[in-house]
Amino acid sequence: MKINLKTKSIIKKVALALAGVAALTGVGFGVKAIVDYTKNDLKTISPSFEVGNLGSDGKYVNDESTLYTKSAFACDGLQVKLDFDNEIKYQLYFYDDLDNFIESTDILSEAYSGGIHDGFARLVIIPTNDEDNKISWTEKVTYPKQMEIKVSKEQNNKYVSVSSKRLRCVDNISELRFVYGDFNTDANGIYNFIPSNKRAVNSMDLLSVKGSKKITFNDISDDYYIHFYCYEFADINGNIVCQKKNFIRDSETLELSKNTQYCLFVYAISNDSSGEVLEIPDKVLTNTFDIISISLSK
Repeated sequence: MKINLKTKSIIKKVALALAGVAALTGVGFGVKAIVDYTKNDLKTISPSFEVGNLGSDGKYVNDESTLYTKSAFACDGLQVKLDFDNEIKYQLYFYDDLDNFIESTDILSEAYSGGIHDGFARLVIIPTNDEDNKISWTEKVTYPKQMEIKVSKEQNNKYVSVSSKRLRCVDNISELRFVYGDFNTDANGIYNFIPSNKRAVNSMDLLSVKGSKKITFNDISDDYYIHFYCYEFADINGNIVCQKKNFIRDSETLELSKNTQYCLFVYAISNDSSGEVLEIPDKVLTNTFDIISISLSK
């Protein structure tokens, strides 16, 4: 039975209050964990820069006023810090393991900490006080020195092909990223991604469920009824095949098939269980884990 919104709101407030007590109790440990992560889990890299730029498609553009990294670098845990007296801005471009362009940031003028990404990145440096708008040999060296680039020492860059797309495989639920679009069968019964559909959201990563036998979904939203789907994938003769589609109701535990190795998730929202599916607001997409909870068990 689905909990009504008022009851869910009360439960959520109590949970947040308890979490607050725990956070106060462990704040010292939390600070130490952050310091240890920065110290032990990241490394500084110095990618090689060439004169040139990248376009909106992530491809090379001839430009004598900017610098770019010709070779992409592994970028999980990416952090960029600028010197206090810097004279540059920068932009990041992200790619999969086959160098297919995925997305880019806006032009940035402050520090960046992006966590999990599409595996690989290129970086463009844009000078802010270059009188001749032309990168000299000395500037090719001095501009990159105005920033510090760090990435995780451990890089998880495993990808598999699913329906003509390259999907990143992750081991932790917290690493899943969500984008607008559906994943469903076409007229021929073949599974395909349906992009730009704002009435559905799919995980752009596959969750590895090896060693797990069950998956549980919980609707923790106070505002919406969640329509949640879990797709099970198996490696069959070297091909990643979708073998099962499941509709999971509120607080339901799903028994996974024995040969399931990965799962992909899709959800939609409505005002109630029988209501019309709504267009999903950007704030819901951005804060997916505020409305749904996923857990694995053996």
